[in-house]
Formats: sequence, structure tokens, C-alpha cells
Amino acid sequence: MRRDIAVYKEALDTLQKAGVPYVIGGGIAVAAYGRIRATKDLDLYVKPEDSARALETLGKAGFEVNPMIGVKWLSKAYKQGIPIDFILENVGGVIVTDETFKHGRYMNVAGCRMFIMSPEDLVFRKVLAMRCLRDDWYDAIAVLSNTYQAFDWDYFLGLAKNFTERVLSFLLFVRTDWDHVIPVPQRVVSRLVERMG
Repeated sequence: MRRDIAVYKEALDTLQKAGVPYVIGGGIAVAAYGRIRATKDLDLYVKPEDSARALETLGKAGFEVNPMIGVKWLSKAYKQGIPIDFILENVGGVIVTDETFKHGRYMNVAGCRMFIMSPEDLVFRKVLAMRCLRDDWYDAIAVLSNTYQAFDWDYFLGLAKNFTERVLSFLLFVRTDWDHVIPVPQRVVSRLVERMG
């Protein structure tokens, strides 16, 4: 983990010096909000139009880069075999926007200051990504459980506008999960139900 963090920090410092905007999601962001689990890479969310510049920047700094030609949602960089994933698009065609960056925050992870995706953006993307044999369900519950007191429900509802049923099903489960008593506001549930007509 120490070697991975050193490579992650080098990549982040390099991108920051070059002025390439990014925000961290995935397992590192989940860890920042209190759920420590194994993670195999660093997920950096960038705007699709910044992908080539991000790869070029890391390439000049000695990273191996792979633009993943033919793959719309992902490009990659490596150093010492440690992967850096640039996430350009999530399930459902969701991309990073200026609002995503605006809601991000600097947090301390493993002794490093990192720019982490907001809990609202992270939970939303985890809900969209949920599949069998993945950690997304547990990640989303843990992040919400650890941040609900300051969770921006209005921002979250804005994110969820095109994914009402999926988000509502997750929140209804959370409200009835006796192991994680998370007080999802009734107004949030009511708003989602209204959207379904």
C-alpha cells in the first residue's frame, strides 16, 4: 500500500502542477469516508475532453499510458505496474461536470492530502454501478452512513433526476436496513415517488 500511495501521490502532484482538473472516486474515496477496503487502483474522474491532456502529462512524467482506443469510458496510466484509471463516463452516460468539482473536497487519505469526490456524487455513482460480485452496494451504504448528517439531499436529487427508480430502490432499502440506521428524509423519498408519476 505504501508503494501504491507513493505512485498515486506522484500522479496527483503531476496533474495538479499541469492544471489538469480531476476528482478522486472509487475505493480511495470510499476509504476517505470511512470504509477501508482493498483497492487495486486510483480512480481519477476527469472530463472526457481532458483525458488526452491527462495522459500526455503523466506520459511526460514517466508513466506508461494507454488511451484505451475504442473504449469510451476509460483510459489508463501505470507506473511500477500500479494502475491509475481515468474514468470518463459512468454507467448511464454520467460524466464529470463543473458541479462535480465544485462539490469535491480535500481530505487526508493515508497521510496524503487528496481531492475527493463529494459523498453525494460518490453514492450516486455507486448506486448506478451496482452489480453482482462488486463492492458498490456496501460502499454506498457505508459512505451514506458516515456522511448523512451533512449530506446535501437537494444536490443528490438533482444528480438522480434520470435514475429515479434505481435511486429510490436503494434509499428504501437503506431506510429499512436495521444494521445501518440512516435517516433518509421523507421529503426525499416523496420527491422520488412523485417523479415516477
